[in-house]
Amino acid sequence: MFILCKGKVAREPYEMPYTGQKVYSLEELCYYIYHNIYSITEDFFEESLAVWLKEETENTLLAKKIEEMLAGNKNLKDLVVTILCGCDYYKEKEIREIISIIDGIENLPLYRKKKIKADNYLRAGYYGKSLLAYRKLLHGSFAVNFTTEEYGDILHNQGIAHFYTSSFAEAETDFKEAYVRNNKKESLLHYLWVLMMQKKVKLFETEAVAFGMSLEEILVAKETYQKALSGWRLPEEREDDIKRYKEQLKTAFSC
Repeated sequence: MFILCKGKVAREPYEMPYTGQKVYSLEELCYYIYHNIYSITEDFFEESLAVWLKEETENTLLAKKIEEMLAGNKNLKDLVVTILCGCDYYKEKEIREIISIIDGIENLPLYRKKKIKADNYLRAGYYGKSLLAYRKLLHGSFAVNFTTEEYGDILHNQGIAHFYTSSFAEAETDFKEAYVRNNKKESLLHYLWVLMMQKKVKLFETEAVAFGMSLEEILVAKETYQKALSGWRLPEEREDDIKRYKEQLKTAFSC
């Protein structure tokens, strides 16, 4: 996708916190914020952003505003609006829509904000941080606030975090318990795939039948798993093999 930039294009990009995505102009920064608003928090705005705006895009006035706002502990809405109003990439109506979304997020109860933060960690690949956050949600005082299905969804995401931190056995438990609670096919498939990864072929077949899958669905699940492997053997001892093996499965294991 091409983004029309009227301002200066930076020689050195700004790297987004968490995701590592790079932007080269104020317009690209605005586009990123606009389309990732649910993952934007106060932590997104760092002093390095003001420095980049000043030195790389020559938006001196905007950089100064951001510096002052960070020093004064301004809220998320003020920071987002200031950036979006720093150029004319978005119209007033679109900015008002973003304000409405931010207001909705800010009015969420604390436990939902905590889940959004945990999901952001997971989405950005910070699996260790997301795992800690999910554990607090599942075993702390916030747990009673979630419905059975929501609790299952959190277990599912915790399973993804466990998978990427090399704990296949814990991921197996997470995905199975997630399916029992949320009754979502995605959780069931993740559970079955992890069984295959651990060479638990008989258990895979037994569980697939027990959970009511048809023969056709079982075959499709196996084919999807084999496709994800793309010719890689199941790693057993070498750590580098495990790392590469996981990369091959990213298409199947995604949040």
